[in-house]
Amino acid sequence: MMGADAPPRSPSCLPHTVLSWLAAILGGGLFVGLVMGSFSYFVQRSLEPSIVTLPIGQFGWIAAFNVLAWTTWLALVPLMLWLARHLRFTRDRILQALLGHGAAGLTISALHCALAGAIMYGLLQVSGYAARVEPPQARPTLLGSLQRQFLFAYEWEVLLYASVVAASHAVRLRNEVRARELGEARLESRIVEARLEALQRQLLPHFLFNTLNTVVGLLRQDPSGAEAMIVRLGDLLRVLFRSRAHQQVRLTREIELTEQYLAIQRIRFGGSLVFTTNVDSDASEALVPVLLLQPIVENSVRHGFSRRGGRGTIHVSAEHRGASLILGVSDDGVGPAGIDVCELNEGVGLTNTRARLEHLYPCAHSLRFEAHPGSGFHVTIELPWAVEADAEASLAAPPA
Repeated sequence: MMGADAPPRSPSCLPHTVLSWLAAILGGGLFVGLVMGSFSYFVQRSLEPSIVTLPIGQFGWIAAFNVLAWTTWLALVPLMLWLARHLRFTRDRILQALLGHGAAGLTISALHCALAGAIMYGLLQVSGYAARVEPPQARPTLLGSLQRQFLFAYEWEVLLYASVVAASHAVRLRNEVRARELGEARLESRIVEARLEALQRQLLPHFLFNTLNTVVGLLRQDPSGAEAMIVRLGDLLRVLFRSRAHQQVRLTREIELTEQYLAIQRIRFGGSLVFTTNVDSDASEALVPVLLLQPIVENSVRHGFSRRGGRGTIHVSAEHRGASLILGVSDDGVGPAGIDVCELNEGVGLTNTRARLEHLYPCAHSLRFEAHPGSGFHVTIELPWAVEADAEASLAAPPA
């Protein structure tokens, strides 16, 4: 149902709309008239079998009256819907709507009763029934037909008008609720997306600052290494800026970003960092948040290898298990050196990672740290399984 503030239809659509209404009115009048006429015919026949010998008791005339009466009533339905659309029951217009619909219901019902009475009188004349009534003074008149129609049909005509108005308002309210829910869902989605973009923008300067700080430290000790690190940093930033339009990337791309980050760290530590992976074939196509692994790997380098000259191994594993993707990041560094993992001070990178996971997968993920002094860190991440086709389908689907 179109609201009062809906945009007007273009002139080219109006002929098609009028034809659709005419087809609905004629088709509906024929169907309802035949159904109600059949019901009336069998009721009259069961109560008064001899009436079938008269024109008013024959199926054809009964069906004709019902088809014409219901067609004229359906022709008034667009007017009822127009009134329902313009006389809405709102808090500040309840009395105005009640008075307006009361007057309209009484008037439209009276108009249709008059039409139906005239149709009844005309059919009595055409069928020949009126001419057969004796004495002539007892023959049906137009006034008598109108009185009969008002007596037997006026009340339910008013109820029919009220039913149409109530149904129109119910449909309009349902559509408004759905539109409001859809708008709220879109707004919430945009808010979450904005928060994720803010977190991603926060992570990139943090990573860039740490890397540039390392470059500054190498400028005097190893100028060629600092130059190579800047080149590697440029390559990594180029890939990162291309990926910033997406919150998620395939795991293969995320591992490539991690390898490029570790290439920078190898220059810092003299190539002594080893990076190994064990990824299931199907897990390589799974979607993960961009820059998910880099803060965790950076944590391993900082806490596990920096105190022993950057020597060590970082291992990443990925497994498709049911409806989940299980990621593991482990290192053979020195570990927290007596500090309980629960008390470990998480910096910008890891805090950012937790927040992004919570926004992307609320109550559907886990991030667990395990650490033992002398044997390094182990991080386990569990995410909902998703591949690129699933992500596109979820974006195309409307909200529930």
